[in-house]
Amino acid sequence: MLKSLRFLNLHGNYLSGHIPWEIGLLDSLLEVDFAENNLTGPIPTSLGNLSNLNVLYLWGNQFSGSIPPSLGKLGNLRNLSLAENDLSGPIPREIGALRRLKVLHLYGNKLSGSIPSEIGRLTVLIELNFGNNTLVGHIPTSLGNLSNLNVLYLWGNQFSGSIPPSLGKLGNLRNLSLAENDFSGPIPREIGDLRRLKVLNLYGNKLSGSIPSEIGRLTVLIELNFGNNTLVGHIPTSLGNLSNLNVLYLWGNQFSGSIPPSLGKLGNLRNLSLAENDLSGPIPREIGDLRRLKVLHLYGNKLSGSIPSEIGRLTVLIELNFGNNTLVGHIPASIGNLSNLNVLNLWGNQFSWSIPPSLGKLGNLRNLSLAQNNLSGSIPREIGDLRRLKFLYLWTNQLSGSIPLEIGILTVLIELDFSENNLVGRIPASLGNLSNLNGLYLRGNQFLGSIPPSLEKLGNLRVLSLSDNALEGQLPENICLGGLLQKFTVNNNHFTGHIPKSLRTCTSLVRVRLDGNKLTGNIREAFGVYPQLNFIDLSHNYLHGELSWKWGHCRNLTSLRISNNNISGEIPPIIGRMAQLRVLDLSSNNLRGKIPRELESLQLLLDLILNNNGITSDIPNEFGFLSRLEHLNLASNNLSGAIPPQLSQCTNLRILNLSQNKIERSIPPEIGNARFLSILDLSQNLLIGKIPPDLGKLRVLESLNVSHNSLSGSIPHNFADLWALTSVDVSYNDLEGPLPNVKAFKEVPFEAVQHNKGLCGNVAGLQKCNISTISKKHNRHDGARILIILLLSFLGFVALCSFLIVLIIVYCRRRKVIERERNAQTESNDLDFLHILSFDGKIFYEQIVKATEGFDSKYYLGEGAYGIVYRADLPIGQTVAVKKIPSFQEDETVDIVPLEREIDALQNIRHRNIVKLYGFCFHPRHCFLVYEYVERGSLRTILNDDERASELGWDKRINMVQAVADALLYMHHDCFTPLIHRDLTSNNILLDTNYEARVSDFGTARLLRPDSTNWTTIAGTIGYIAPELAYTNIPTEKCDVYSYGVIVLEIIMGKHPGDYVGSIFSFNQSKSQTPLKDVLDQRLSPPTNQEAQHIISVTALAIACLQTNPLLRPTMTQVSQKLRVQVPQLLPFFGVTLEQLRDLDGRNF
Repeated sequence: MLKSLRFLNLHGNYLSGHIPWEIGLLDSLLEVDFAENNLTGPIPTSLGNLSNLNVLYLWGNQFSGSIPPSLGKLGNLRNLSLAENDLSGPIPREIGALRRLKVLHLYGNKLSGSIPSEIGRLTVLIELNFGNNTLVGHIPTSLGNLSNLNVLYLWGNQFSGSIPPSLGKLGNLRNLSLAENDFSGPIPREIGDLRRLKVLNLYGNKLSGSIPSEIGRLTVLIELNFGNNTLVGHIPTSLGNLSNLNVLYLWGNQFSGSIPPSLGKLGNLRNLSLAENDLSGPIPREIGDLRRLKVLHLYGNKLSGSIPSEIGRLTVLIELNFGNNTLVGHIPASIGNLSNLNVLNLWGNQFSWSIPPSLGKLGNLRNLSLAQNNLSGSIPREIGDLRRLKFLYLWTNQLSGSIPLEIGILTVLIELDFSENNLVGRIPASLGNLSNLNGLYLRGNQFLGSIPPSLEKLGNLRVLSLSDNALEGQLPENICLGGLLQKFTVNNNHFTGHIPKSLRTCTSLVRVRLDGNKLTGNIREAFGVYPQLNFIDLSHNYLHGELSWKWGHCRNLTSLRISNNNISGEIPPIIGRMAQLRVLDLSSNNLRGKIPRELESLQLLLDLILNNNGITSDIPNEFGFLSRLEHLNLASNNLSGAIPPQLSQCTNLRILNLSQNKIERSIPPEIGNARFLSILDLSQNLLIGKIPPDLGKLRVLESLNVSHNSLSGSIPHNFADLWALTSVDVSYNDLEGPLPNVKAFKEVPFEAVQHNKGLCGNVAGLQKCNISTISKKHNRHDGARILIILLLSFLGFVALCSFLIVLIIVYCRRRKVIERERNAQTESNDLDFLHILSFDGKIFYEQIVKATEGFDSKYYLGEGAYGIVYRADLPIGQTVAVKKIPSFQEDETVDIVPLEREIDALQNIRHRNIVKLYGFCFHPRHCFLVYEYVERGSLRTILNDDERASELGWDKRINMVQAVADALLYMHHDCFTPLIHRDLTSNNILLDTNYEARVSDFGTARLLRPDSTNWTTIAGTIGYIAPELAYTNIPTEKCDVYSYGVIVLEIIMGKHPGDYVGSIFSFNQSKSQTPLKDVLDQRLSPPTNQEAQHIISVTALAIACLQTNPLLRPTMTQVSQKLRVQVPQLLPFFGVTLEQLRDLDGRNF
């Protein structure tokens, strides 16, 4: 009975299950619509039997499997929609047989593979939508044949390659979206031929080059979105011709130059976003002519000048965001005319003077951010008229006066941040009316008085930050009454009294800082169990009592600091269950008893600080299990017994302080295995015996104090290798003999060596060493030394004989090889030319020698670690750099094959930021490497020249940081055979004419496979060498990372960072407390706000690369990724110190 059925419409029901295959028997069907149901399973192949079908709608279900090729038999099909299902696999080529098809929708599936070229046969197609799949490959040029196409949507796939110019033939196209793919290359000029185009969306690709001026021909265009690409150049003035344009999105590119005034002619524009580019110059007054504009985003550029008053004409504007630029002057009062404004964001500029009261007229405002400017004066009372305001950010300005009471009228406010200003007076009680408030930030001001009890009414409060003020009195008893408080920071005030009772049961807490106050009470009774707590600091108060077992149940706690209180009793063993703990600081209390051995379970612990207590017993051997421990301070206790040798298993230990205890016996030699130890203090104990020579292996040791013990013997002579040592104290022992020949001992004050048995050296107050003194000391060792010398002489004789025999054999074999070569050579064999890659051997060799006139000094370019570099202008019109390296002697046996393979591999390296290696010549007279010539020379040379260095602006320097990172990333992770540079310095970072950085000198390093022992043996350069290379000859990628960190600081500072490299991680206050702005290259103008944030980011990253422990350094993958993400607002530039940057990024990897 259904055989004659022509229309089957079950659209929009709740049908489930599969489509029965019997549907293929209804061969009279013209339309099938099963859309928007819950149908599952595969699409039946029997649908291909419905030869009369015009419409097939299966969209909005849960069909899976592949698209059946049998659909290609539906020759009468006009409309096919399989969208929004779970279909996978490729698009069948048979679809190209549907010659009458007008609508083809396959979007919202999981289709893969490429678009079959047969789709280009569907010449009557009007709509083609393959969006939101996982399709790959290039767009087939055959799509240019679809001359009737109105809509082409390929967004949300993984298409690559360039956009085919053939799309310019789609003369009827109205909507074109290729957004969110991996397209690269330029935007084809042919797009300008699509004169009927209304929507052009190329957002979220990797398109490069400039916007073609032909885009200005698309006069009916309504929406243009080129956002989030890598487009460069100026914004073309021809865009001003697009008079119908509603939306213009060019954000997230690298456009430079000024904003063209011609954009003011776009009278129909609603949305304009030029954010996150490199645009400079003033905001054109013509923007004020865009009377229909609703969204204006110019944030994240380098715009300068003041805000033109004409902006006040944009009366329908809803969002205005000029944040993160270098705008100056007043905030114009005319902005108060923008009565429809929801968002006003002017943060991160250099606006001065006061906040205009006219902003109080913006009755629809939801979000107001004037943070990070130079605004002064008081907060205008008119702000209280913004009754719809939800977010109010005025942090980091120079605002003064008190908080106006009217702020309490803003009852829908969610976040209020007045931090880091000069506000004074009391916190107004009216803030208690802000019942919707989630975050209240008032830190870093000069507020007085107590916290108003009315704040207890803020039941939705998640964050209360009042730190660094002059507040006093007691903390509000019911501050966590709402049970939602997560961050409570009131540190560095003058609060007194007990801990509020509501905090005991406030299980929502994540971060608590009460340190730096005068709080009292029993700590055991004041705190409960906090399952979400991550950080708590109660230091520098007057808390007493014993530590509760409840701390052991705070399983997410990473930092527990309770130093400088009056805590008594023992350390509860249950603390060993805090598996996430990184920092435990209980110093300067009255703790007694033993150190619980259960602490060995804290496998993530970095800092264990228990000094200045009354702890007794031995140091647990189990501390050796704390493999990540960096800082161990047990000073000023009553510890006894011996120093456990197991501490050497703490391989990341940087600071070890066991001073002022009663530790006995000798210093265990195993301590010398703690390779990263920079501070070692064993003073004021009962240690005896000799100073173990193994301590001479601590090549990064900076401070050593073993004073006030009973140590005897001489100071080990290998202490002369402690080149990092800057502070030493060996006084009040029984030491004798000469001081080691190292800077720290040469410059040591007499007080640090006094009261010993017989030390001598060139120190004022100490006796001079003489030969008799030294020989007398060593006489007792002479017999043993003579025996050793005789034994070594005998072994040396045997080795010499063996060597001569091998040499004779090799020489004979080499003579045979040379004889064979001479017989095979042509008349040019007198050069004994062995190999040069990519060029004609003898001819090219002669050209090089002739071009440099036998390597005459007038062609000298510079000198690297491995040879002298010359410039050679070849007859073919090419200029190359020739690095002349030491030649091999005629009687020297060299296996050329491995060298050829190595150079061959190096030649295959292709990267824009790596200098190209053309080839090499291996010859008894001249050996040299041939490189690409890079015009401006080395980074070091430029930085040493004041005039040339001043041309390297902050933007160029930040680009260099990225370029060198990209080069190292390629070498470490993208080469077929990973390559370690091993001697990365500013001398082998070269700059081309565009100041693009190029890494050179890699050709002399050996290739390294991760599973190979073929390590490079080339020595690095002092000042750039990673500290671990002082005790191992095995370089890793992390050695390059360390050198990269030095180079980044050198780029930022304009000179080698010198002592800053070592002091940042040694807690050297004089260096680590240095403000970042003071170490910048003073030859340049101060950075703009955006540049300053980039500088903060790259400096923090450089410091992370300088971690003494290579395991804590990031990989170049992590470095490159971090450089490419959007720069966050980290810290205020003018106050940030190197120490803060160290803490910011030091443990993120």
